[in-house]
Amino acid sequence: MSATFSHNQPSKNVLFAQAGGPTSVINASAAGVIEMCQAHPETFGKIYAAINGIKGVLEEQLVDVSKLSDSVMDRIKNQPGAAFEACRFDLDPIDENPAQYQRVLEIFVTYDIGYFFYNGGNGSMVTAQKVADYCSEHGHPVICIGVPKTIDNDLALSHCSPGFGSAAKYLATSLLESTLDLYSMHNTSTRFFCIEAMGRNAGWLALSGGLIKNQIPDVPLIVLPAERPFRREEFLTKVRYFMETKGYCTCIVSEGLTDENGEYISIENVEHTHLKDYTQLGGVAHTIAKIVNKEFDCKTHSAVPDYMQRAASHLVSQTDWEMAYGAGKAAVQAALDGEHGVLPVVEVTATNPLKWRFKNIDLFAVADLEYRVPDEFISEDGMDVTQAALDYLQPLIEGERPMQYKNGLPDIYPLQFEIVEPKLSEYKAVK
Repeated sequence: MSATFSHNQPSKNVLFAQAGGPTSVINASAAGVIEMCQAHPETFGKIYAAINGIKGVLEEQLVDVSKLSDSVMDRIKNQPGAAFEACRFDLDPIDENPAQYQRVLEIFVTYDIGYFFYNGGNGSMVTAQKVADYCSEHGHPVICIGVPKTIDNDLALSHCSPGFGSAAKYLATSLLESTLDLYSMHNTSTRFFCIEAMGRNAGWLALSGGLIKNQIPDVPLIVLPAERPFRREEFLTKVRYFMETKGYCTCIVSEGLTDENGEYISIENVEHTHLKDYTQLGGVAHTIAKIVNKEFDCKTHSAVPDYMQRAASHLVSQTDWEMAYGAGKAAVQAALDGEHGVLPVVEVTATNPLKWRFKNIDLFAVADLEYRVPDEFISEDGMDVTQAALDYLQPLIEGERPMQYKNGLPDIYPLQFEIVEPKLSEYKAVK
């Protein structure tokens, strides 16, 4: 639970880690945390970053980022992927694997960690709080603050999630460009195109495809968000209408689309672990395109952007970048204010233009909650967006970040950091 801590103590060291799937602006949050900590040496000592999230904490894969050069910091701010290599690794329940928690405590004590900033989605907040609670219960108090991120926009209690706006901008741009390609060829070639959006059970990214209506108001577009079941005959009726009136149809679909029985339309893979099975979604766009191909005997195409929608650093939303950077700074400010066990979320203070601030909420209040697209953003037939949805989405994709190019390509490459010399015995984190 959230709490307030006193700072009447010597400065303590900081540990920052990234968790889960990256966003194109996740490293802006890292920069926000690092720079804000650097600005307050009276409170924060050394600043460490874990390589591979909580797995890197367990394995003592730490980097001292206290004095990174300005040039490295500039690269971090514009780097796609997780600069410090995020992980999909959750701590086991404490009663099943207490050794994991004992190891984390050993790391925190050895490196005098008094502040833990965990940059992740809803589920990661549980891990962060468990770590802080265990350490505090065993005589080593740790202030734990979450740093929000996810392209899925499913972070509850926040206006939006840092990372979503840029992914939405990329998907809407790609769908717009592909629709013009489709339009130019539909008389003699492809008549239906479908693009697949990430998001699992939340249809926000699929919804973002509706933004192309701001450029082409009468576009023959079908949006299939995960919040509505796929009704084959109703879908084909709408495709038929567009084929007959426009000659073609463009579509964007959530990877987590289900049928009327709640079963996923397409599953890529199921990963088995000793704790649970993880369902990897994918392939629904291809399935939808094949349905249209068979029904109308026409040429169809489909695309699965997959990592591209979350890694497009060349098409970042300036609004989204500022939110991500601000989230990192807000997390550190929460620690400076003596907060503990909280997550700064976006609260809108004005519209047109969009203005916001961060407010702190209890980590457990948001952990494992899933914010899905509300009814008022989806048309009555479940296959289009409403004006309310466009009004919500448009401000989040505004503005562009400048990108440096080298050899005709974005000037980006994996950043290399020197791991600090281990002080403890070797430990292998097993999933």
